[in-house]
Amino acid sequence: MKVELTAATAKKLDAPGWYWDAHSRAPTGFGLRVHGSGVKSFFLSYRFDGREHRMAIGKFPTWSVEAARAEATERRHLIDQRHNPIQEKRERREAATVQDLIDRYIEEHLPKKTAGGPRPKIAAQRVNDEKRMLAEIGSHLGKHTKVADVHGGDIEKMHGEISKSIGRSGPRKIRANRILTIASKMFSLALKPKAGENKPWRDAVAGNPCKGIEKNREAARERFFSQAELSAISEALAEFGNDATEPSRTQAKASADCVRLIMFTGSRPTEAMLATWEQFDSEPGIWAKPSAHTKQRKVHKLPLSPPALELVQRLREQRKTGATWVFPGAIPGQPIAALWHAWHYIRRRTGLGKDARLYDLRHTFASVGAGGGLSLPIIGRLLGHTQARTTQRYAHLADDPVREAAEKIGKVIAGAGQGGAKVVNIEG
Repeated sequence: MKVELTAATAKKLDAPGWYWDAHSRAPTGFGLRVHGSGVKSFFLSYRFDGREHRMAIGKFPTWSVEAARAEATERRHLIDQRHNPIQEKRERREAATVQDLIDRYIEEHLPKKTAGGPRPKIAAQRVNDEKRMLAEIGSHLGKHTKVADVHGGDIEKMHGEISKSIGRSGPRKIRANRILTIASKMFSLALKPKAGENKPWRDAVAGNPCKGIEKNREAARERFFSQAELSAISEALAEFGNDATEPSRTQAKASADCVRLIMFTGSRPTEAMLATWEQFDSEPGIWAKPSAHTKQRKVHKLPLSPPALELVQRLREQRKTGATWVFPGAIPGQPIAALWHAWHYIRRRTGLGKDARLYDLRHTFASVGAGGGLSLPIIGRLLGHTQARTTQRYAHLADDPVREAAEKIGKVIAGAGQGGAKVVNIEG
């Protein structure tokens, strides 16, 4: 039934049914429904892609006739622009939340970080640590917040709050950076449809809200051991485990040899700990690190120096029949589990201090090469770097021999300019 809706007519209508608004400014399909219970509500009826839809606007008299008509007119404009209000409302109600995105990250991305690793204990530790960081993201952004509603300001606020929070060693600025990295990967997943779906969880125009957020400055933690310190480390390695009884002594010696391999090759500690005999037996004089064990996820073939070859040969002579791991652990069939006990002993024995890290042996390997005049690309190849900027940190060390040569030449020229007849040996 058609009727010109006003406040008075809407109040008088009491027979259950659908009443279409005949007002001159009423959009097509707008009306008032009187329910059997006496409740009255405004509606808008429309067709979209050949299907009839009817959406509720609001109840009378909570909504006035004029307000409901204006709302219906606005909705009708959107429909004419190919927006389906009912479908969009349903999608909005069912839209993915931050918790949904966290679950998707755990399901799709987290397994990639531990795939192929033979050390389930360490893999589990990494997974648990990332899950704790994901929980922090959910806490700060709100687990029930729609993924589409998160903006750059929300991410910046989260990063700032975590940076100011206090951890065991002061403000958690570094932790905040790691959480920001994980959040960025999370929202990059949201820009792609999930398997079995045809729409992404976040519009590409909105983009990744983590982009452009400035990270906290991180001081480079690099230390290069001197020749004297390297000699002291070697002496400590020779002594480590001497006062232990079997089988602890065997494990201690394996740990010491593992540290030696890191010193001689500049490898990452994990790469050395996971070394297998197959990696050394495939090509003479080469350590072929598999992609699953390297940070860059590529096979890295490293030529071995004479000291490294001598170490590997000694270990090969001690190798038990059928052994897989170069440095077997206390658990049969497993590689060595940790090197911290050996490194603690070395720091205490040599007085290196708590700031000296096992990983600094890798930096020292690179620094010796740079100081010896090796080019940065060669050093990068030895370390297994895939990007030049990763090796660039050693540029100042590579310049040292050049600077020293320039100073020596300058002294000779300056001496000649002053009339000095003394011959200066620039190699000395």
